[in-house]
Amino acid sequence: GLWSKIKETGKEAAKAAGKAALDKIAEAV
Repeated sequence: GLWSKIKETGKEAAKAAGKAALDKIAEAV
């Protein structure tokens, strides 16, 4: 349904945001 689609999108977005944060941290080190 629509709700599970929203949850999936949120999970993907969170994953992408987490990866971006890790990349930033790696650059700072």
